[in-house]
Amino acid sequence: MVSVFSFAQGATLWYRDAGMTLDQKIQIWVAVGTWLAGLATLAAVIVALRLAKQVEKVKLRVYVGLRELVMGDGSPFQEHFCINVTNLGERAVTINSAGWAVGKGKHRRFAIQTVAAAYSTQYPVELAYGKEANFMVSFLIVPTWLKDLATGFVRDLSDDNLKTLVAQIHTSVGQTVEVKPENDLLEALKKYR
Repeated sequence: MVSVFSFAQGATLWYRDAGMTLDQKIQIWVAVGTWLAGLATLAAVIVALRLAKQVEKVKLRVYVGLRELVMGDGSPFQEHFCINVTNLGERAVTINSAGWAVGKGKHRRFAIQTVAAAYSTQYPVELAYGKEANFMVSFLIVPTWLKDLATGFVRDLSDDNLKTLVAQIHTSVGQTVEVKPENDLLEALKKYR
């Protein structure tokens, strides 16, 4: 005698009924249910771990370049160096400092960037989701900033070395985000070759 069991999606399971008792049939279905429950539990654990890791990760959008500040009172534009940081992650992030790295391997050098502008965000700053900070250096306050960065820190202004130049954002959870500067800043540095 052949029995057919239909599932919700139209799939069918065929097996030969060789005189199985009702208890034996129930045991088969209990085993199948146990396996399905185990697979569902495994899938739930994988999804939960993935979601937890995404929430834990620091997600920042960072722009590094030259900006002009428009006061709106008829005064001339004020040129600034600016690091703009926006928190795209779901957790709040504290930015402890920003800085620079240049070079490769054991020849890599690092520097911390101070801020010097009236409208600059000061370190440290906590950024909730969607909030941003602008770390700026005004060329009115520090007129030699570009030259100091080019000749004092970067030194080797060849194209190969400038490709290794990155701005670094240091967070309170120990993660450092590295971002290449925009072309306007790189071109301004090349003028000091």
